[in-house]
Amino acid sequence: MRVPLAGNPASAGAAGGASVRAEGWGWRHAGRSAWAVRDVDLVIEPGERVLLLGASGAGKTTLMHALAGVLGGDDEGETRGSLRVDGQDPTTRRGRAGLVLQDPDAQVILSRVGDDVAFGCENLGVPREEIWVRVRAALDAVGLDVALDRSTTALSGGQKQRLALAGVLAMRPGLLLLDEPTANLDPEGVGEVRRAVESVVEASGATLVVIEHRVAVWQDLVDRVVVLAADGGILADGAPDDVLRDQGASLAAAGVWVPGREP
Repeated sequence: MRVPLAGNPASAGAAGGASVRAEGWGWRHAGRSAWAVRDVDLVIEPGERVLLLGASGAGKTTLMHALAGVLGGDDEGETRGSLRVDGQDPTTRRGRAGLVLQDPDAQVILSRVGDDVAFGCENLGVPREEIWVRVRAALDAVGLDVALDRSTTALSGGQKQRLALAGVLAMRPGLLLLDEPTANLDPEGVGEVRRAVESVVEASGATLVVIEHRVAVWQDLVDRVVVLAADGGILADGAPDDVLRDQGASLAAAGVWVPGREP
């Protein structure tokens, strides 16, 4: 999903990391009696890197889509509490968030690598001469060393996911949202994406929120682990080692691949 991103720094990185604040926030899909997620109180400072965990159905993806400003309007659901990106409603700050999903094939839009990365910039009205500077810088940042006219169908799963990351990066996010970005990849692809994300956040200073069941992939990259409770609210929030020590058994029981524990 290519969420339009704002900013105009000279490099392929963000114009500073975005802040996130949720106060009693929740969302219920239209026609449903149960809340998809509720009672979330959360503060993420600019440049922080957060691994978001929780049992299936705890509302992780719903929260991620809300932060990206693509959850939907009043006709698609009901919200309560407040959720802010840089102090504003995410639907009015979609230029600050970029979302990468778990299916590499679903995120490829155009048939050639360069055109695919350029797509979001073109939608933003970025001057054409600047677009290709951004495209090349974004591809370099994610380590995707292929010709701009390379067919996107010829890419591996890991390469396609890095292509999606480059497409988001070219639009200059302050908030990088990754929803299970390695879920459909083989071990080689997982390593490619993990290294690309590390390179991007180190260079750009973007705030990172990642959902992933493979905790070991991200444990040494993130500053915090936040666990959503299945019945609402935040179950745990703290340093990765502390949260995984205290909540490891319950996370493994919920299907999260915690190092040293069988899911």
